[in-house]
Amino acid sequence: MGDGLYLGRQVDPKSGDLGARLDLDPADLLTHGLIVGMTGSGKTGLAVVLLEELLRQGVPVLAIDPKGDLGNLLLLFDALDAASFEPWIDAEAARRDGQDVPTAARDTAARWTKGLEEWGLGPADIAALKASHDAIVYTPGSDAGVPLNVLQSLDAPSVPFESAEEDLRDEIGGIVAGLLGLLRIDADPLQSREAILLSNLIEHGWREGQGFGLETLIAAVADPPFERLGALPVETVFPRKDRQGLMLALNNLLAAPSFEAWRQGQSLDVDRLLRAADGRPRLSVVSTAHLRDEERLFVTALLLDKVKTWMRRQGGTSELRALVYMDEVFGYFPPHPKNPPTKRPLLTLLKQARAQGVGVVLATQNPVDLDYKGLANMGTWMVGTLQTEQDRDRLDDGLTGAGLEKSAVKRLLGATRKRVFLLHDVHREEPCLLHSRWAMSYLRGPLTREEIGRLMGGRAPDIAESAVGEPAGGPPVLPAPFEHRYLPRHGGRLAELHLVVKHAARYPGGQETVGLSAWPLGGATAAEALEAEHFEVAEGDVEEKPPAEIRYGALPEWLAGNPAPDIEKALRQRLPDRLSVNVFVDPDTGEQSMPGETTEAFVRRLHASRGGKAGEKIRARLTKKKATLTLREEEVEGRRQEKWLAIGKTVLKMTGLLGRRRSASGVDSVLTKNRLEDKAEARLEAIRAEVADLERELAEIVDVDSQSLEEKTLHPTRGGVKVLRYDLAWVY
Repeated sequence: MGDGLYLGRQVDPKSGDLGARLDLDPADLLTHGLIVGMTGSGKTGLAVVLLEELLRQGVPVLAIDPKGDLGNLLLLFDALDAASFEPWIDAEAARRDGQDVPTAARDTAARWTKGLEEWGLGPADIAALKASHDAIVYTPGSDAGVPLNVLQSLDAPSVPFESAEEDLRDEIGGIVAGLLGLLRIDADPLQSREAILLSNLIEHGWREGQGFGLETLIAAVADPPFERLGALPVETVFPRKDRQGLMLALNNLLAAPSFEAWRQGQSLDVDRLLRAADGRPRLSVVSTAHLRDEERLFVTALLLDKVKTWMRRQGGTSELRALVYMDEVFGYFPPHPKNPPTKRPLLTLLKQARAQGVGVVLATQNPVDLDYKGLANMGTWMVGTLQTEQDRDRLDDGLTGAGLEKSAVKRLLGATRKRVFLLHDVHREEPCLLHSRWAMSYLRGPLTREEIGRLMGGRAPDIAESAVGEPAGGPPVLPAPFEHRYLPRHGGRLAELHLVVKHAARYPGGQETVGLSAWPLGGATAAEALEAEHFEVAEGDVEEKPPAEIRYGALPEWLAGNPAPDIEKALRQRLPDRLSVNVFVDPDTGEQSMPGETTEAFVRRLHASRGGKAGEKIRARLTKKKATLTLREEEVEGRRQEKWLAIGKTVLKMTGLLGRRRSASGVDSVLTKNRLEDKAEARLEAIRAEVADLERELAEIVDVDSQSLEEKTLHPTRGGVKVLRYDLAWVY
């Protein structure tokens, strides 16, 4: 391994050939970085490679993950065998490719091994990367991973308020903006009475060394510990009868069962997010993909404010002490005049964090999503293929403003393609093209909450006990008439509630299926829950006896009361679309696979049926043609015998052996017979050609090429879906 971050190799912009290895100095990221590129450009892969390299160098990483992709950094399989990959294979994607999961796992393991070898990496590098750092996926508002107690941010700071007044006021602003965002109340800090009151309450308490819970905050709203807001009495600015609405909104938030998860788990301790107990650097992935937009803003703003406060307490350094990475920053750092609660701390970090050794790297699909002042503070740009002219113009302006010639920018941007990026680093002499190396982590794509729970199920006791807590004594009470069912799937400690439906579906052509499918109960309604990805269930796997030492996720709010009518309505409306299947079609025969049939099984069936119905038609035509061929062969033989008989008679007559010698006029008869033979032979050859064509056509149909199969979506027939029964089951 070199001294720098091994990102890949340089690319010749004219030929596209790969050149010298490209290493980036970690200290270059003190001037922050931007990764930008449209979907399919390889942006996520490059980001994963960058974070892998930082961890190899011992640099801790705090990664904010709004999409759910960064949990892939924990999928490090140094054995590179199919058994390691198999639990993480997307079964639906494998089915669409005509494979079962074991086959897809074998192919993926072979592909990863080959890809790493081409970039000079192997199992030893993966093992070294795994040993070099600790990794945790945090899930605020959920116990799928390690929960984060974001409301613990209301606790009083550990330092005197006066010693960090500016930073602590920024933290209060972020907390209040996020909290009011959850309540869907306008959080303008200069106009909103709610924001002004809550900010003053928290600051007053913190100056006195007093923290808050939601309960004490509600009480303080009812009876503030001060009489004036600014120059006016509290009752003039915000009368008690008007404060009642804020009190009720905060109380509803406190009373919501789903909000309990926000009050549990590890506190937002930046030191602990960046270092493990044994001193190793830590990769902390804060996953917010499961949250609503306003919840994501709340969590992200709190986290960034905590990092900013922590950063200002660190001593100066010229080395990269830690990196903050944010994937898909759209909506978090928009241009003026938009001002979400995340924008202020991000700008502060980009302007000031360098001196304390903290780097920031942001990723986005569209550069127009970013505040221009933020772009001006970024020294390392990695630009992939861009989607719109507006995006290219924005990057042209930024790069030419950084001192690059416009012609060079256009030439290099024009040479980008999948996994090839324009790299502009203010610390390098000139820009270049970079082809990112193969990632050591398995790029599985977004992880579900169940998959995150599986990853975190084996966490070390210091994390599991302090952050996750002891297993619950029993599952939450389900509404009548549902009874608890249990479905082992991942082998983890966290159980999430799913809707399990047994259904029958009829498809065009008369094909029918009966299956059992499970949907995670996310979303705000039953209908939204059915929009999630479902998976097939073996009926014998559903159990009535609860497993030992399991934790239970929260019930969705819409499940309270009598949810059966809503579930049944959602199943009637949404289930037919959810049971659409992709089937394969052989373009030569028109034969179609059955729902759920793999390409291998379909091809085997076509071989066994020797071309299906199309093959039967060809064989019927071939039988008739062969019968005609036999007749033509007999005709030719007959004509041939007639000709030779005529020749013999003519010769005998001409020599007088059959009586008086005659003239050569008998030759006319021979010529006639010869013409008849030629015509019969021509007809015979034509039939033989037709038979050969049919035999060749039949052979082509029987010898099916799986690569030529076409895919189409098959929807159940109208009224062809029937719900046989449905249950609720805890999947773990």
